[in-house]
Amino acid sequence: MALRVNSITAQFAKLSLGISRTSIRFNQTAAVQEAARKKEIARREEIEKSYPPDSHGLNIWVFFHILDGFTVLQHYPIMKATQALRQISYNGRNLQPSKFRKDYWQTLAMIGFPEGYGHVGRSVYQLLRECKKLHQLTWDDDMFYGYNEEKAKRYPRTKISRGRRLNDMKTTTIADMAAVLGGLGKGNKIWQPLTEDPAQLLNLAAEDEKNLKKDDDGVKALVKANIWWLDDLDRNYAESWPPNVTHHRFDRSDVKGWFNYQPAPSENPVVQPVVEKVEEEKPAEGEEGAQEGAQEGAQEGTQAKAQEEGTEKTPEEEPNKEEKKTKTDKDKKLP
Repeated sequence: MALRVNSITAQFAKLSLGISRTSIRFNQTAAVQEAARKKEIARREEIEKSYPPDSHGLNIWVFFHILDGFTVLQHYPIMKATQALRQISYNGRNLQPSKFRKDYWQTLAMIGFPEGYGHVGRSVYQLLRECKKLHQLTWDDDMFYGYNEEKAKRYPRTKISRGRRLNDMKTTTIADMAAVLGGLGKGNKIWQPLTEDPAQLLNLAAEDEKNLKKDDDGVKALVKANIWWLDDLDRNYAESWPPNVTHHRFDRSDVKGWFNYQPAPSENPVVQPVVEKVEEEKPAEGEEGAQEGAQEGAQEGTQAKAQEEGTEKTPEEEPNKEEKKTKTDKDKKLP
């Protein structure tokens, strides 16, 4: 019993006596809460700044590797190495580039949408990335075999040849562009509802019934899209293009940012001298006959002088003839 009393008294002894500190603790918690609230406000402001503007997604740039056929999709005309390498899947050893080189990449095409339809461009970009991923990871058994046209036989592919074939995404990317811009894919926002606003109707391809579809939200139409090509013959890789797509060429437009890589000049270039061409003055009509007559007279004079010089004997020839005569006389005297 004594032990129990002593334990209770010991516990009472631990209690603080004097002024209560609850008010001080309350002030400390209020300051902490105020600091946390300010941090949350600053964090929300940073998140709002990180949101892309409404114009983000109006343009989709497509790049391709000139040697291996890799394709990269971006919203900016300047390629970013980190984003480009992430879009290239691993299909075999030493088949994935270890670093980014700008001289191996060229602009394939650019997809453009009307102003105010950035959300449509972002949706199309997402579907193109999904289609590209499916081509890289899911393929038929035909990829295991190749075809020899000379022997008309199939042969098994090696890992390296199969990986290179999978990396060549140029043709499949162009076919995916035609399919997605035609409205293929679940949740494709290229289908937009019809409205009575004439400004929005100008951006919709609602002239043809093929570009319309009925949904729970009502009647929808395809948004018009423009494609600029580096080589307009590349569009023939797709079987057909929807009527809402218009094709252009970079070199015949005012689009800025596209590039066609040209090799850099050598360190010590050979400078060729520039020869200025001097235009000869054409003589007047009356002077042409006089010049021709003067030329003919000069030619006749030179010919006559040459004949006279041929008939005259030079002093060098005469001693030579005397030497010949002395030699003949000596030959006659000999027995």
